[in-house]
Amino acid sequence: MVLDNHSAPRALVLPPPYTAHWLAQGDTQTQACLLAPDHGAGTLVWHCSMPETGRRGTMAGRFDFAVVLEPDVPLAEARKAFVLGMLALGDALAAHCPPERAVTFGWPSELRLDAGRLGGMRLHLPDGVAEDEVPDWMVLGVELIADRDHLTDPGSKPASVSLKEEDFTDPPAILESFAAYLMLNFDRMAHGGYPALAERFAEKIASGGTMAEAVDVQDADGLARLGDALPQAAWRDDHGPRL
Repeated sequence: MVLDNHSAPRALVLPPPYTAHWLAQGDTQTQACLLAPDHGAGTLVWHCSMPETGRRGTMAGRFDFAVVLEPDVPLAEARKAFVLGMLALGDALAAHCPPERAVTFGWPSELRLDAGRLGGMRLHLPDGVAEDEVPDWMVLGVELIADRDHLTDPGSKPASVSLKEEDFTDPPAILESFAAYLMLNFDRMAHGGYPALAERFAEKIASGGTMAEAVDVQDADGLARLGDALPQAAWRDDHGPRL
């Protein structure tokens, strides 16, 4: 894995709590987990496929980023950060596309644009953290399909979409908006409570999702069910978001 801010496509404009690290090669979520113990909250690792680097023509282009959090509550409560992160991701995408585009979620961690799979979010924790223990760190990791240029017939994969096909010309702007919305959601939870945020999350679950479980994420039992669902990440395979 290579951290090299000089080769980043452009500098990020982020609020002070964040420290960005451009990952020229490797997996952003793995790298964020490695940095988390020493670098702490606000550490943000990002990567996007660069055509000039000669990435393999058999894989979709990717735009990935991961942010480190340091919770001060037990895991059963700290897991709420995932819901806040999904809302931030949805709002960030919506901020950079026309209002008529439908940004929704597949339960619990898939991001969809007009019903097409664009990617999703994963939650990473130190090994062996119990529900009643405070994690030393958490990582929210996002994987988005940047392009599907390797497909000779994109219509053969109708379940997915890409940022390029949907005219997102500046993917880093989505990351910048995500960082701002994530901070805003933590502030909203601190001053207005969690239930309203949980309801917003439930409203974004696409038809066919498990709405009852999504609504229930505002109580302890629902957060436990969320914890059970997150490792499944049915929207991805070993190569990233499924096409």
